[in-house]
Amino acid sequence: MSTIRLLIGSSGAPRAFITAAVVYLLTWILVPPLIITSLPLDVVEGISWGRDWQWGYYKHPPFPSWVLSVFYGAFGNVGPYLLSQLCIVLALWLVWLTGCRLTSPERSFLGVVLTMGVVHYSRSTVEFNHNVAQIPVWAALGYCLLAALQDGRRWQWLLLGVVAGIGMLTKYSVGFLLLCQALYLVLSSERRVFLKPGPWLALGAMLVVLAPHVYWLWQSNWLPMEYVGARASGEQTHTRMEVLIFPAVQVLNHFPLILIVSGALLLTRRARKSLPAKRADWRLSVERPGYLLTIGLGPCLVVTLLGVLASLRVYDMWGTPMWVFSGLLVVAWLPQAWLAPLRPKLLAGLLIWLLVVSVVSGVYLAYSAQWRDRPARTDWPMAALAEKADTSWNKVASCRFRTVGGDDWLAGLIVADSSARPSLLIEGDPRYSPWVTLENLKTNGLLWVWQEGEAGQSTPPAPPELLNKLPVDADMRKFEGEWQLTWPFNPARTPLTVHWRAYVPEGCVRAGVS
Repeated sequence: MSTIRLLIGSSGAPRAFITAAVVYLLTWILVPPLIITSLPLDVVEGISWGRDWQWGYYKHPPFPSWVLSVFYGAFGNVGPYLLSQLCIVLALWLVWLTGCRLTSPERSFLGVVLTMGVVHYSRSTVEFNHNVAQIPVWAALGYCLLAALQDGRRWQWLLLGVVAGIGMLTKYSVGFLLLCQALYLVLSSERRVFLKPGPWLALGAMLVVLAPHVYWLWQSNWLPMEYVGARASGEQTHTRMEVLIFPAVQVLNHFPLILIVSGALLLTRRARKSLPAKRADWRLSVERPGYLLTIGLGPCLVVTLLGVLASLRVYDMWGTPMWVFSGLLVVAWLPQAWLAPLRPKLLAGLLIWLLVVSVVSGVYLAYSAQWRDRPARTDWPMAALAEKADTSWNKVASCRFRTVGGDDWLAGLIVADSSARPSLLIEGDPRYSPWVTLENLKTNGLLWVWQEGEAGQSTPPAPPELLNKLPVDADMRKFEGEWQLTWPFNPARTPLTVHWRAYVPEGCVRAGVS
């Protein structure tokens, strides 16, 4: 504790804290690839999609998969973790800019600091996915509309529209924030802005950015909506009141922030006795307080209300991007006279939280599989699996390894780490994988993989219709085998048995292979 007090002296607080924050970010960029043996599920899925750029995928819009593909191609296994932390850094910078427009730089700095006290922006960012990708988008939308309202420049409105379009290309739930912002414009005194070209320029820019994706949705017969419907129908029914679990979980994710602020208030109570707060000091100390409340609390209220009224299934992780302005909201309510004594305590509390969550999360990632004696998604032998796939294919085929399918998880790991970077035939369904066609398979073949069942069964999953159309007896040769892979977290455990079947075009069969 004395070390933290030394680091956070009154004159060096921002520099010391930024140094600690940089160390924290570098830790979560560089350490995960060293202590885990396979990428998280959502990362594997995103890489598998981004391997073949499309204007949409069967579950989600395309933008996060595009960006993930670029980072993974450029930085390897470090890329997804670097991308996640860059999302946080970008979001915090945008929160800082927003805070500086709404209040003083001092309050804005503390608001940025306290944002990291929300669980969503620490441990959850290890796994880059569409929720993490939304975090900077929500911060950017909050900033862009505020800047456009304050300055009224047309390029700012156009930028708002572009960001909104990118947001919808990231995940459709960005629409909840856009709805709240629209309601704010309609219901507040800002409604006169609709008499100017700005909002309409923003709307036009958003539609231009979204147009290719909308066309893809139409061409694919609204495939993501089919996925959402199938997922909802496969789940247990729930009551309207169960939706209230969503805001309760969001409050729980704010527990570190609540603890940090409460602890700071408790530790400074004696110093604050000589700094009485006036009644006016308890109002939101920001310009446009209604706007901060809208972007800070509105989306959660809208989601909860829609869930209750329409009995919709609401997922806890939808809240991931919703709270980027929570720190600003907390700081905006603190009396000005209290900021000086509270500041070092708030920074110390945040550093303690980051240290605790880093140590606990690191230990969990490194040792949880041994404690449970079963692998998490990050404990699979990804590198060995990809190497086996490359080797087995090259033994029987002279053409490049281009497509893999079967068990989506195993196939996805192969896609992620194979030197050949094959494409994934998702669930064996060509609708989900338009980049895999019958002609493509006839020319390049396919590797089909599946895991041995718990009862020792080695029967492969039923081949999809597309595979049934392959002329196996005429122009296609079939080779089979199995791999025994050691579990990295427990070499003494029963090895992972993976069966494979290679469909190789006749002209591609390696000489000498029978």
